Amino acid sequence: MESKTVDVRKMALRYIVQTVMLVIALAVLAVVSLRIAAVPEVLPVVLVSSIFVLMVESVLALVWRWVALKHRDMLTSFFTGASGLRFLGALAVMFVWLLLCDRAESIAFICVFMLFYLVSLLHNSIFFSKVTERL
Repeated sequence: MESKTVDVRKMALRYIVQTVMLVIALAVLAVVSLRIAAVPEVLPVVLVSSIFVLMVESVLALVWRWVALKHRDMLTSFFTGASGLRFLGALAVMFVWLLLCDRAESIAFICVFMLFYLVSLLHNSIFFSKVTERL
């Protein structure tokens, strides 16, 4: 039983490390792309997108670890709830940005933010489908 506990903890840490590396790569790609497209104020767009993904994915990994260790039978419900909360969080962030910024900045933000969101969603789906098969 203890070996599975260690595996779940290692998997949660691996997920967080992969997320950090993915966010760094996406941030570099976004900054270069936005500089080429001559979009002003690149840093806030990339920072908000990066912070959102890092926060959501880190919390998700830690809660997943807890559920996998204590309530393994609830993993399906966890994934459903986590997906819904991630989506609502993304909508809230985009709504606040739209309220605070003008149209030109908002279009650039939504494009970059959706890139971060969709890539993190893809990473989440692939990682946890492979990990859940082994539990």
